[in-house]
Amino acid sequence: MSATKEMKAELRQLMKKVLDKVSVEETKDQSEAVFRKFVDSKWFRESKRLSVYVSTTGEIQTDSIIKKSLEMGKEVFIPQFTKGSIVMEMVRLPDQKSFDDLPSTLWGIRQPDPKWKWESYRVTGPLDLILAPGVAFSPSCLRCGHGKGYYDRFFSTHHSNFPSDSPLKVGLALRQQIIQTIPVSETDVQLDDVIYEGDLILPNQAGL
Repeated sequence: MSATKEMKAELRQLMKKVLDKVSVEETKDQSEAVFRKFVDSKWFRESKRLSVYVSTTGEIQTDSIIKKSLEMGKEVFIPQFTKGSIVMEMVRLPDQKSFDDLPSTLWGIRQPDPKWKWESYRVTGPLDLILAPGVAFSPSCLRCGHGKGYYDRFFSTHHSNFPSDSPLKVGLALRQQIIQTIPVSETDVQLDDVIYEGDLILPNQAGL
């Protein structure tokens, strides 16, 4: 294992201990604050096709964001993956009821069954906004994921499919997930923004 992988593994273990101490009520409160910031943002209002992760424990909850996006008539895409595969697909969510009925699958994450054959973003064109989960985020908008590499590969695949269309990549974070330094490798993709209950983090404010 490389030094970077070892540091990431140690960070994930540390963050698990930190996030285990965050109560359900505090997660709910922070999620509501992030929701308000997100829906007030210009880039959300102007987005038409967005990808939203389906939240689980230890993350900013995204159910309200998904509901609001559907109510505004936006096309919402959510992750779909299968055990043993390194590929994560983004498929279009048909409606609110379909979201409410999603089963809990791998790692307790709600997602559609591949046999339902929901429409992939690849069929209809590029996304303009991607909301990404993570274990930790830095002020310079670096992200440490859960170690499966799904989102970094997805960012790369989207670019390969639509090289002239670059979606805005935004992380949603609990306050406890903001740390000063994150170990990165050459395949890690830097986000454009990270939103948490404090100030909006922008790359140019972080000295980049």
